Amino acid sequence: MPSYWDARRNISLLFYNYHSHSEGPVRPTVPQSIEVGGVQIKEQPDPLPSELAEFLDNAKAGAIFFSLGTNVKSGYFTPNVMEAFFKVLSSQPLRVIWKWDDLQHTPGNASNIYYHNWLPQDDILAHPNTKLFITHAGKGGIAEAQYHGVPMVAMPIFGDQHGNADNMVYAGFGLSVDWTTLTEASLAQTLNEVLQNASYRERVRSFSALYRDRPLTARQSVVYWTEYVLRHKGAYHLQNPALHLAFVARHNLDVYACLLILLAVSLTLLKLLLRCIWQQLRTLAPSKDKVKRQ
Repeated sequence: MPSYWDARRNISLLFYNYHSHSEGPVRPTVPQSIEVGGVQIKEQPDPLPSELAEFLDNAKAGAIFFSLGTNVKSGYFTPNVMEAFFKVLSSQPLRVIWKWDDLQHTPGNASNIYYHNWLPQDDILAHPNTKLFITHAGKGGIAEAQYHGVPMVAMPIFGDQHGNADNMVYAGFGLSVDWTTLTEASLAQTLNEVLQNASYRERVRSFSALYRDRPLTARQSVVYWTEYVLRHKGAYHLQNPALHLAFVARHNLDVYACLLILLAVSLTLLKLLLRCIWQQLRTLAPSKDKVKRQ
């Protein structure tokens, strides 16, 4: 197996899940780095399963989509958390699509709530009747909601989710709740704020326009640049030259060493010059005995 450093020098291209124009901050990159933020998002949503499609199409007041991803299970929370969600969501005039892993033991039954253990998240968020996304603030889910212009209420659990939620709130795309202190009243207040305050939807839709406005979609970029590498049998001409420099040269340590030596020599010469001038001045100055005689 090649070493890590040899493998690093052999990389032709780097795809990374980021879109600097919209997500920011803008960072300096080399041509070898290709942004494919939102690559998991389909350009055209697939048709929804018939039962789900009928439920969502008939949501005249709109719908709330509630999903905490694949890794967070219902048993992770204390019963009062899910009970608060059920009470608040079942009292909403909107319909609710709730991803729930254990369909034999749901939080409760309500005519406006549709439970399922697997849901096509991207396709649901693309539906025009989806008005709000309650999410655990995973990177993929937030990117999909931003792409489709759906405001969010985040409930981060672990990992990068807290940072993702903070960034989402800072951008004005929604609000965040803390599941450890969640109450029925605080949840209802948060949902109503995001649903009734049009600024959240306006801001996320404005972001969506930036996120979509690219010369190539994320998927088209992956195809184009992959074929580019194949056509040219590698794309090493796009690499940063620093990859092939040794540690000393890459960090300019030899240049800094020369500058430090030059500075040290200059200071030494200046010190000797000042000492010589001082001694000459002392020689020329009249002594105390001569001054007294005069």
